[in-house]
Amino acid sequence: MPRDIEHAAPATAHATAHAEASAEGSARAAVRWTLTRNLATTPRIFMLHMGAAAGGSCAIGIGFWVAGYPLVFGFCACQALALLSAMVHYTIHALDGEQLVLTGETLEVQCIRGFRSTTVRLNPCWTRLEFPAGSEPPTLCSGRTRVPVAVHLGAAQRRKFAEDFSRLLAGARTLDSAP
Repeated sequence: MPRDIEHAAPATAHATAHAEASAEGSARAAVRWTLTRNLATTPRIFMLHMGAAAGGSCAIGIGFWVAGYPLVFGFCACQALALLSAMVHYTIHALDGEQLVLTGETLEVQCIRGFRSTTVRLNPCWTRLEFPAGSEPPTLCSGRTRVPVAVHLGAAQRRKFAEDFSRLLAGARTLDSAP
């Protein structure tokens, strides 16, 4: 039976873990972690607000142009272009995050950064989670492969994620070593 585990999320990120029964019906369950940004508004509302700000700026610029000051309109148009570039950047990176799926045999990590999506499959028996002391995100290490995870989580959520994930990773190792 599936169960969801929600972690308290700061204003910057969201973490969920989802355990689901495997297809074979065995005792091992796949655990899925989804670590994404916590968006304050929906993309549609964000775009409406940015469009309203750019439209208002351009309306003011047109008013000054009609009054005989066309240079003001140029600055208002530059401001609208800056808002447009910020909106494009936001929409490209709105879905950034990581998805980790831990089964008994594999650990699959999918990282999404803008238009790039990479998937890495690791052996849980040979994988460790390094948690540096500074503001660096935790890193999954397996041989020469290093994958930063929990990039968008706050410090407290990173520690909680590292504790929970390390415990589940150790549990996957013991299940693999059992006969």
